[in-house]
Amino acid sequence: MDREKIKKRIEKIIRELVDGKNIEIVGELSVDVLEIDDLALIKGNKIYFSERVGLLSNEALKYIVAHELAHLAVKKHTDKFWDILKNLYPNYERGKQEVDEFVKKLM
Repeated sequence: MDREKIKKRIEKIIRELVDGKNIEIVGELSVDVLEIDDLALIKGNKIYFSERVGLLSNEALKYIVAHELAHLAVKKHTDKFWDILKNLYPNYERGKQEVDEFVKKLM
C-alpha cells in the first residue's frame, strides 16, 4: 500500500474517532507516513506513522491512531491516558492485542 493511501486511511480513522465526541485538538494536527522504526511517533502536533501500519487491520490501526491521539493530551501511560484512549476507542483492547501480535512477528 502506498504512503498516500495509508495517510488517507489514517485521516479517515481520526475523523471516526473524534467526530461526535467532546474532544478538542489544539492547533492543527497533521499526519505523515514515513519509513521509521516505530509504528508511530509524535512531534508537536504532527503524528508520523510507519509504512508498516498499512499492513494492519482496521482495528489494529484504529488502536495505534487512538493511542497517538491520547498522547497529544497525556505524554505518559498514566490512568488519565488510558481513560482518554478508552473514550476515543472503547474497544481498544482488541486492537492493542492485534498490534502486540504484529510487533512480535516483526522481532
